[in-house]
Amino acid sequence: MSNETAKEPKEKKPFNKKKLKYGSVATVITVVFIAVIVFINLIAGILTERNGLKLDLTPEKYYDISQQTIDYVKSIDKDVEIAVFDNESYYHSDTYYKMVLETLNKFVQYSDHITYNFYDTTKDPDAVNKFAANYNGSISMGNIVVAAGDRVKVLSVAQELFAYTANSYYGTSSLSGYKGEQELLSALMNVTDANPKTAAFIEKYNSEAIYSAEAAYAIASLKQLMSKNGYNIASVDIISDEISPDDYDLVILPAPVNDITDDGITKLENYLYNNGNLDTNMVYIADTTQRKTPKIDEFLEIWGIAVGGNQVIESDNSKIQQIKVVRNTLGRYQDAKAPIVSVSDETFSEGLSNTKLPIVAPATRNINLLFDANVDRNTTALLSSSDSSVLYPLNLSEAESIQLDLDDESSNSEKTTEASEPTEEFDPENAERSSNAVMALAVKTNTDSQKVTHTNNLLVIGGASMLDPVITSSSTFNNAEFILNSINKICGKENTVIIAEKNLGSETIDITVSQVSAIRSFVIYVIPIIVVICGVIVFIRRRNR
Repeated sequence: MSNETAKEPKEKKPFNKKKLKYGSVATVITVVFIAVIVFINLIAGILTERNGLKLDLTPEKYYDISQQTIDYVKSIDKDVEIAVFDNESYYHSDTYYKMVLETLNKFVQYSDHITYNFYDTTKDPDAVNKFAANYNGSISMGNIVVAAGDRVKVLSVAQELFAYTANSYYGTSSLSGYKGEQELLSALMNVTDANPKTAAFIEKYNSEAIYSAEAAYAIASLKQLMSKNGYNIASVDIISDEISPDDYDLVILPAPVNDITDDGITKLENYLYNNGNLDTNMVYIADTTQRKTPKIDEFLEIWGIAVGGNQVIESDNSKIQQIKVVRNTLGRYQDAKAPIVSVSDETFSEGLSNTKLPIVAPATRNINLLFDANVDRNTTALLSSSDSSVLYPLNLSEAESIQLDLDDESSNSEKTTEASEPTEEFDPENAERSSNAVMALAVKTNTDSQKVTHTNNLLVIGGASMLDPVITSSSTFNNAEFILNSINKICGKENTVIIAEKNLGSETIDITVSQVSAIRSFVIYVIPIIVVICGVIVFIRRRNR
């Protein structure tokens, strides 16, 4: 018998119906599960596209917008077109351009009146024409145009929507922040504000700068802040220009180094009087860089306000904020110990997004209220220092003001000139401690024959440094929002939106002087003591084994 016939035939395995059944069920479940996942992703994609349902997990919410912005965007009742003159693919592929795209998507999500479109001037050269009629400048690739009716605002994406930090040593700059939300919101406010206000900054005295180079950065910061919130800004000369109530809703006299002439005072008085109609407003900013200003002082006294010749200093370290300010003619930062001040009139903090944030007053003069009410005028303090603050005498002179050095650990200033009065001896330990106003408001009212009340408002701020760009651009302090909110209230302007720049680089922490001292003590004393104790314990335990 051959080998083939000798082999046993293989036994066929019986057909396993049970295995087939369970295998089929598992396959069906898998297919159904995959189909459900695909369906959920499809629905999620549609909802995300239509309603912006995205979760931003970035540390500073680069792809999200604040509640303040959402509230303003929802309130817009005019049709707005945002024209992006650029290659759309950049905004989908580039990390930073994608931030701008997400901001635009959020605007569209929260308002049916806002649309945005991409234009390429190389393919559609006539796209600029629809906006050029209402804009005097040039519009090119890399610009974003925000337009509502005949009002147009043009932004440069690279230059205005992002912030850069300069490196003076290498002569280079690096990307440090995203300002897209605040700049685009500012543009929206400019083109949709139904009742825009115009503010005149008195910046010149016979063509010369009226304020010092040290105060220039803070004044520029206030101008930028107001411009971003819908104010039209004009620069005027107190000598050569007219200051008419027909042209300006608000006049700002910012930290004049020298006194102004009688004619200048008359211009301010006539502006406020407005032929008896009142309804005009003024902001006066004092500063430690000023010299004596007797004519301005006399003008303020009629309103019940006197700016003192002292700088407000805080004696309690727990009420001092260690900050940096641009208090330098070269634009360099200086360390400053700024008193933390409190709101004296809660009316002017209404509407602030976060009332818990501190307000600081570096290099600020004290303000005295000469009366609470007098015939048709009344005064009120808006911001005041703590009861533990003291007054450092500035000894303002005709030649040059003497101010306390912001980064000086001592209390005496040695910055004197031959024409300056001698600095008084100052003993901070024995100096009188009391609360001092650093921001105040004087109001004049008049009722006409028709029983209509007309009002003048004079807002006085004790120091330009309260508006330093480092302070106003930081989300740590409430200076920018409170001061702008106060200006808006006296002008009858409702919207105040302060959006902090989103940091793309390293972060800073603002702490009080007492916290700095506590950290220093912990590092120098506590940690070494703990290490020594641990070492002794280990040594004793090992020796006794």
